[in-house]
Amino acid sequence: MPHFRLAIPLLSVFAMGAASSFEDTDHLDRQVAVYLNADIGDAGGARAPIDKKLRLKRCPNRVRFSETNNSAVMVSCPDLGWRVFVPLWRGQGRAAAQNNRAEEFAVRRNQPLNLVVRRPSFSISYKVVAQKNGRIGDYIPVRSSRKSKILMARVSGAGEVELAQ
Repeated sequence: MPHFRLAIPLLSVFAMGAASSFEDTDHLDRQVAVYLNADIGDAGGARAPIDKKLRLKRCPNRVRFSETNNSAVMVSCPDLGWRVFVPLWRGQGRAAAQNNRAEEFAVRRNQPLNLVVRRPSFSISYKVVAQKNGRIGDYIPVRSSRKSKILMARVSGAGEVELAQ
């Protein structure tokens, strides 16, 4: 009988550790699909699932969704301060988007750009390099040098991006 007294507390400790303290990205994908009323890869849906390697702390309240522009939906947890931009398929879906070359890129990969940070009392600009192609309104990764941190910026014109807020 003394062995059972130790077994129950140990089992409860292991059960508490099994509950993940991170958001389930599959669940976030399903929530994005419901929010957009379109599955991943469909017209109006997410281009790809949220990266499974992301370790986002579980949001204590509901996750918020907001459309940033025509190319992305922002999934965020205001309580913890994290946010993820989910790129969208607009138009007729993947096949039509790949075949449609009418929309030319305003920014090309490895192109030098001006990154502009605009605030009510000041604005700053500095040189960065595009890491992907992008159309006006798209969010693309940029960096100032090979060893610098990648920043997400919105393409605001030919050769210019704005820092994502």
